[in-house]
Amino acid sequence: MSIDYRHRWHHFVLRWCYSLILVLLLPIGILTLLLKSDKTQGQSNRGRERFGLIGNVKKDGILVHCVSVGEVNAAKSIVQRLQINYPALPITISTTSSTGAKQAREVFADSVQHLFLPIDIPVCMWLFFNRLQPKLVLVTEVEIWPNMLHQCFRRKIPAVLINGRMTNESVTSYQRLAFLFRPSLRKFKHICTQGQRDFDNFLSLGVYKPNLTLTNNMKFDLALDPQDDEKAERLRTQLGLAHQPIFVAGSTHDLEEKACLDAFKELKATHTNLLLIIVPRHPHRFEKVAQLCQATGYKTFKMSDFGSESLSETPDILLIDAMGWLKASYQLANIAFVGGSFAQKGGHNALEPALYGIPTMMGPSIFNNPVICQALADAGGLKILSSPNQLAPTALAWINDSQEAKRAGMANKQVLQRNRGAIQQTLDVIQRVFKP
Repeated sequence: MSIDYRHRWHHFVLRWCYSLILVLLLPIGILTLLLKSDKTQGQSNRGRERFGLIGNVKKDGILVHCVSVGEVNAAKSIVQRLQINYPALPITISTTSSTGAKQAREVFADSVQHLFLPIDIPVCMWLFFNRLQPKLVLVTEVEIWPNMLHQCFRRKIPAVLINGRMTNESVTSYQRLAFLFRPSLRKFKHICTQGQRDFDNFLSLGVYKPNLTLTNNMKFDLALDPQDDEKAERLRTQLGLAHQPIFVAGSTHDLEEKACLDAFKELKATHTNLLLIIVPRHPHRFEKVAQLCQATGYKTFKMSDFGSESLSETPDILLIDAMGWLKASYQLANIAFVGGSFAQKGGHNALEPALYGIPTMMGPSIFNNPVICQALADAGGLKILSSPNQLAPTALAWINDSQEAKRAGMANKQVLQRNRGAIQQTLDVIQRVFKP
């Protein structure tokens, strides 16, 4: 039995102080949004959604909020199940970033409606909720917006945090502002956590224990997608791939591409037919990464350059300068590196190459998904490296020993299979708190 939040007058005062600070910072926020706005045709005029000014939308449905690309991917399976369980309810995906918006369009197409979540200012959130009027709000991973959650509370909309993540570093930050975030966290009807660490950390922030459920990580429920198979086959055909080893560096950030290119140069000395595929995390860096690749002197192609045509020769380096091609690229790999792990971003999803049985490398920054990374490392399919200098020798060992590489890859797939089930546990929680 969950415990409901009780409103206190000082919570109101503190939330309005927070809101005043946001208003004062609004000019900086607007400038940032303009710099990062989505320039895709038909999307460039959607900035007003950031202020709650949304057009004609389907009301009385389910709102699923995802921050960016990773959360959109993680939410795919549960959204598909929600569409089956609640066929009469329209589903809206909201995102914070424009890259998340692009991924939502790629993953869900027209099966859902997409909106940008407004700035967390009371009037903006009021306009948003007044137009959308959701019956259920699901928030993915670690998004805590006090005014958004207050709208859910005052309108009696059940809000559930799914696949909840709370790192030890985040706990320290939230504890400094516990007077603001403790009431906000208690406005969630329920919180489903990825792991025991997250469960304990939410508890330490004042969430009532009956309102917490350890469901495990929904990312373990990652499933094969026929669209990724088609994309992988297209790349295989266009590049004229045969039996050459392929090194995929996925979701890379600044400096990680250089580290992978340096490792590639070492590996090329003994494996002259090696292909490197780089998939940067953020589209605005595509051109910079292209310049880095071309500066190596190796034959470099960008995916955007060859369209649907087959190449007359296979490049040394392929830059994937498009969204939605990461899993297709991993499907081609013999070995993989998952970015955000040397760049101190907490590491991106190592389960994506694991899905295809690929032996994988990451740097030491894995605080986003420590349970996942530890499970893969314990099984022997993931090598957590302390330095970029270890990329080349680790990759070389797997390239030279195909049987060991196959064993490591199979170990990764088995970790996925053993830990499935978070989607169903999360749906069970939703069914307990939501009665449409």
